[in-house]
Amino acid sequence: MREKVRKFIEECHMIERGDTVLAAVSGGADSLCLLLLLNALSVEKEFALRVIHVEHGIRGAESLDDAKFVEELCAQMHISCKICHCQVLEYARQEKLSVEEAARNLRYQLFEEEAKEVGANKIAVAHNQNDCAETMLFHLARGSGLSGLCGIRPVRGQIIRPLLCVNRGEIEEYLAGEGQRFCVDRTNGELQYTRNKIRHQILPLLTQINTNAVSHMNYTATFVAEAVELVEALSRQAAGKHICRSGEDICIARTLLEEPPAVARAVLHDVLAKAAKSSKDIARVHVQQLWDLFARQSGKEIELPYGLRARRTYEGVLLELDKAPKGERSLQQVSWDLPINGSLRISSYRYTICTRILEKMPQNEEIPKKMYTKWLDYDKIKNTTRLRTRQEEDYLVINREGKRKKLKKYFIDEKIPAKRREQILLVADGARILWVIGYRISEDIKVTEHTKRILEIRVDGGEESE
Repeated sequence: MREKVRKFIEECHMIERGDTVLAAVSGGADSLCLLLLLNALSVEKEFALRVIHVEHGIRGAESLDDAKFVEELCAQMHISCKICHCQVLEYARQEKLSVEEAARNLRYQLFEEEAKEVGANKIAVAHNQNDCAETMLFHLARGSGLSGLCGIRPVRGQIIRPLLCVNRGEIEEYLAGEGQRFCVDRTNGELQYTRNKIRHQILPLLTQINTNAVSHMNYTATFVAEAVELVEALSRQAAGKHICRSGEDICIARTLLEEPPAVARAVLHDVLAKAAKSSKDIARVHVQQLWDLFARQSGKEIELPYGLRARRTYEGVLLELDKAPKGERSLQQVSWDLPINGSLRISSYRYTICTRILEKMPQNEEIPKKMYTKWLDYDKIKNTTRLRTRQEEDYLVINREGKRKKLKKYFIDEKIPAKRREQILLVADGARILWVIGYRISEDIKVTEHTKRILEIRVDGGEESE
């Protein structure tokens, strides 16, 4: 296995002589395998090795024991080790993130800070072929373009993944051969996390169909990555032919649509991301809106995220910042009827909204405190519930006395960036907002001891990084 990993590192040009590698070691099987192999290779390839362990502050004494285990193992191996403690739950609450996303953000932030502190030019993480397959399935299920089917790349900036050439079975076999014990994170088996469902329920079924399913998916990810590189190269060439700038405005010639659709759509996505100076909230729906605008009459306009406006011209489409005075911009509305006891797929948000009516309060079950699952008092809903983006007259009820707060004021108080407010989905009963998805519900719709019927709304999906 050591030779297999060494060849993979060389093929992907991960580590060169004289590098300093910061290895992220959690104490689990994957990261300990990474540590042992890098330690063995560091002499042969003449690079320095350091370790970082991030303790997330979630699992109490168990988490602290894992940190101690890693620290003591590194001391035995004479490897410098930095233990970083953080409070993921508090960070998730402050940033309105899922626990998984918050943990990942904090980890990589700490990795980068420590790498800078110790002069490491490479950060090694322990993703393996199973992780890549799980990422592919996750992206495929939620609706992905080609880039999502690349799985996990071996090299991304200073991040390297030396174990992407081996699967989890090989890793555990290697550790057994070395007599190396490892920590087990019990949360990895909890099925409320999407990735754990894929890991423990879906991948095992696929390996029953074909025992080489994981390695085959990794081969496919490599081929898709090559295709993505080709599309990106062709899209750069196409942009040079069909895109021109005039000050802050971007002119997209209608001749762009003569290019292959995959290339043209890649150009439109890149143009939107550059104009917005961010790709975070640029989704397929916005690319499609821009595409459809080419078929409309000259003078027609659409509004896009980040204050962008696109206007059909004789030559094609003009993409510009919305220069209308504040307060005079019309809000671009998207809206759906929310089914009761059913589900609704919102492809542009990568959400599936699931609802059900509970005829009485379930026994021995607490009111959900999850960010994306809420219980509402169904009998207090007056009109048809709709899922939509915001309108000027929207308000929340903020206390039991029925005091109202304009949704705009709520967004300001919560320090939600203006560019994001247009994208947040709402569960609305007329102008009364029942739930700002990802944030709070109205006080007057909360479940109490007097509630007879409960409307449960669960939002599955959304953005998740590898």
